[in-house]
Amino acid sequence: MGTSMDFISTYGKEIVALVVPFITWFLNVGIKARAKLIWTSPHAFTFLVQEPLKDGNGAILQTTQKVSTASIKVINIGRDTASKVELTFNWKPHYINLWPVRHYEQKTDQDGRHTLIFDNLSPKEEIGLEIMSINCDLPQLLVVRSAECTAQNAPLMWNHYVAPWKIHIARLLLFVGIGATVYGLIALIQFLVLKTPQ
Repeated sequence: MGTSMDFISTYGKEIVALVVPFITWFLNVGIKARAKLIWTSPHAFTFLVQEPLKDGNGAILQTTQKVSTASIKVINIGRDTASKVELTFNWKPHYINLWPVRHYEQKTDQDGRHTLIFDNLSPKEEIGLEIMSINCDLPQLLVVRSAECTAQNAPLMWNHYVAPWKIHIARLLLFVGIGATVYGLIALIQFLVLKTPQ
């Protein structure tokens, strides 16, 4: 115990000199506000509709029809605005429904890839997209990106509802814990550098 305390007392300033740049980096970069996108698909379903598909002359081509639907959510979980948000599909979905309603642009590349473009997505804001096709497969969502980042696909899991007062207590305890940790680090640095109280 005495040897480690002697080491810390002897090289305390050097240790602090090594630690301070990491703390500075964390404060400047590690917790800097930035956009962060995630996307998920809460559900997808195929309906078999008992309505025959007929040609122009009334002849039955198929006795049943297939309607495929999927839901997509894109959320900015970061603390800065994401600009030029793009959702690129394998091909253009037959039907697209967006909620909440907002302006977007569409473009189709030479190879048939179809992209929806949104001007921006504010922090904690989300886009809800429903796509549907009749008698054909739905296109895959290939990539979601913005000018700042590429979205990560987040698996969706149902979670039990937690009362808001419990969440507030947990946040308060986390805040107290962080405050105690910062105070302890300051006291340790003060002890190492100034060699104040034993």
